[in-house]
Amino acid sequence: MNHVVSRCAACGVELAPGMLACPACRKLVHGARLAALAADGEAAEREGRITDALTHWREALGLLPPGSTQHRVVGETIRRLSLALEQVGNTPKPQGGRAKTVAGLGAVALVAWNLKYFLLSLLGKAKLLVSGLASLPTLLSMFAWLALDRSRGLTFALGLVASIYVHEMGHVSALRLYGIQATAPMFVPGLGALVRMKQYPIDAREDARVGLAGPVWGCAAAAIALAAGFVLKDRTMLAVASVGATLNVFNLVPVWQLDGARGFRALDTRQRGIVLTIAALAALLSGDVMGWIVCAAGSLRLKRDLPAEGDSRAFRTFAGLLVALSAIAWAAGKAAPPG
Repeated sequence: MNHVVSRCAACGVELAPGMLACPACRKLVHGARLAALAADGEAAEREGRITDALTHWREALGLLPPGSTQHRVVGETIRRLSLALEQVGNTPKPQGGRAKTVAGLGAVALVAWNLKYFLLSLLGKAKLLVSGLASLPTLLSMFAWLALDRSRGLTFALGLVASIYVHEMGHVSALRLYGIQATAPMFVPGLGALVRMKQYPIDAREDARVGLAGPVWGCAAAAIALAAGFVLKDRTMLAVASVGATLNVFNLVPVWQLDGARGFRALDTRQRGIVLTIAALAALLSGDVMGWIVCAAGSLRLKRDLPAEGDSRAFRTFAGLLVALSAIAWAAGKAAPPG
């Protein structure tokens, strides 16, 4: 059998598969690709396409030896761009006379301008939800779920699968925003669904954004099901809302690889204490046992893996989700009590 042997372009030393730097002369194996990625990343940043810039720099990070100076510098670049993405957004900068025109618009025109981007954002989310269904593994695993779990009827099964799908696409949306490559959602019948990351967040703050995005979208799906249940007086939709909300609260339990663990790691001790207090109060008022589970699991991790500084956005999102999801579960249960 013939084997293709890779050699260092600078000194000719044989390179084992997966090597990122020559063991003899230390030349980077992917030097040409790294230069192109750096140029593309810098160009995208200048044009305000921060997500594209992050995509280029993350690919570059994977081609650099961990622990090297270049790896550290690119990691800091990704961290800086990730923060900039949250501060200024991902809207390409206007060019030429267009910028002057926008600057001269009156208050009403500015509102319309911002509304346009809000509507485009909603359209983008709708397109994302539809595009996820183009993945054959996603569709097949969805059908497998529906075929194996119809104990409460097809309508309920469809509603629950849709709710879980929206939750997972929340993760996909955040991953794409931060330029992180991942697979399409894959359903595991009777258990849930997952998205496998091919790259990883740069720090606890970014990981919290990706982790909590799933429950945020899942909360929206549960709220829509609740509204549909009230308007249509449909007990099945109310049941979907109740179960969907409870599943999303379960995902906020700060253990293992659940979304709550990823959000919890970005919180300091004070923020964690407040979140756990809210979880306990929500459980007490709504009667949902999941809140107590969040509280119990979080108490065991109150002072573990603390960040240098707590993330206020992750704190607000985590706390808000506990309140909103518990309220949805309570309202759906009151409107359509079991039995």
